[in-house]
Amino acid sequence: MKKLVLFFFAVLCSSILLLPTNEAAAAVKSPKGTQVVVNNHDLDSKDILIMNNQVFFSLTSLKDLGGLTFAWNNTAKQATVKGGDTNLQLTMNNKVAQKNGSPVSLSTAPFVQNGKTMIPLRFVAEALDGSVTWNQKTRTAFVSKPSAKLLTDVKSSALSTARNAAINLPRVSQLTEDFKPIMEASSLQYYFPENTHDRFIEVNNNVIRYYKITKNTAYLKWQASISEKTTTQDNLYFINRSFTKEDGSLPNFKDTTFANFRWMPHITSTGYGLSTKENWNDVVFKQAELPQVNLKENYIIVDIPEEK
Repeated sequence: MKKLVLFFFAVLCSSILLLPTNEAAAAVKSPKGTQVVVNNHDLDSKDILIMNNQVFFSLTSLKDLGGLTFAWNNTAKQATVKGGDTNLQLTMNNKVAQKNGSPVSLSTAPFVQNGKTMIPLRFVAEALDGSVTWNQKTRTAFVSKPSAKLLTDVKSSALSTARNAAINLPRVSQLTEDFKPIMEASSLQYYFPENTHDRFIEVNNNVIRYYKITKNTAYLKWQASISEKTTTQDNLYFINRSFTKEDGSLPNFKDTTFANFRWMPHITSTGYGLSTKENWNDVVFKQAELPQVNLKENYIIVDIPEEK
């Protein structure tokens, strides 16, 4: 009997790990500190197993790559994953999978562990046109597959639409650390250089990050932790506190005019305005309430009439 559930897939960490050669003994939990991020969502490490230098995940634990379905045939012990024009069939304990009816060899067969169906996720991710990036420094694997809507919207001539797509694209980091906010802020701030959508700064509580969009992915290029000590920043002039630590490289923004957005989820409203080095501390933000459909898509950036 087939049981249909939603499936969102993840990834194979491509680092070299010292594992036992015996397959029965080779299945181990993910090493402490190893992380997997699928379209900006962290996956639970308890659902990660490593066998023969590959990462396997439970099908039902993967929830963040849209447009996929999963069917389980208990009689045949076979999982079917469908997405777009791709149909994958993986049979437990069988190193030969089927992709659109053609056989594909796997280095390690899928298997069942503690009642969970575990599949080789790099194979599944790449077979379904996802991309995988491994950050050895933070031991984090990023799986990226933008939705069709994001791919369309990021190319939109409507600036607010392209910007909304930009902040929702899959994010990837090759920096040496992962700075975490002390707590999630009651508001988020976004800064786009005037009339652009392909790079932005995000301020979340005590962490500030700079992203650049390349090939439909938002790459983290710089980040800093913000202290409580007041100071004057020459480059990021709109930040009036000092940085306790920084990681990465930041362009020169000291003469840049920014389109500034302050998203306040508690009142479902976005404040907006244009900031310059001369006026940033005196800008009076206008407010725009957002319709429910925008909130569902996290489309919180609005048009600024003065921006031309």
